Amino acid sequence: MTVRTRGETLETKLVAMLADLFPGLTVEVGRSKRWNRMCASFRWSGFTGLLPEERFQRLAKAIPEGFRESQMKGFVWLELAPDETLESFLELPRSEDVTDREPALYAELVRADFFESLDEAMGVSPGESCRGDLSQADEILSAEHFSKDKIRDAKLVFIRHGVFCDCQIMETAQPALAELYADTV
Repeated sequence: MTVRTRGETLETKLVAMLADLFPGLTVEVGRSKRWNRMCASFRWSGFTGLLPEERFQRLAKAIPEGFRESQMKGFVWLELAPDETLESFLELPRSEDVTDREPALYAELVRADFFESLDEAMGVSPGESCRGDLSQADEILSAEHFSKDKIRDAKLVFIRHGVFCDCQIMETAQPALAELYADTV
């Protein structure tokens, strides 16, 4: 008779819950010596190129809050691309890394007419044209010849304001940034 540990059972539940949205996802659950608490490692090819907070947001939206509270409270979550090491994941930039540069980044976005371009790209029904990610922002900034680092930093500014998709930029981030930095532009 095989005895299933809490980790194995939780792994099975998570994979079953997420399989349709994250094809090929693997999950490992266990006690982490590094953090001295339970840890869930999610490894998926779709995380490649995404910032850590984008990865977490996608998973958190797919796992019901009640399940997270009852089964995963206090867990460390790690959202890894297939060949990514834990150390390289931990070195990825986070939204707090752009705090001191946010006013200058916002000013660059305004000078490039980014918000007007995104508004135009989103059309009359932003909720319907939104892809659920920051891909249109990425495309517009690329077309404006922003470097990959500047594009990443702009996305981190949006994430810092709780924004994870293009339509939320216009609904939430742009008004908040405009109010915060009205005197700097």
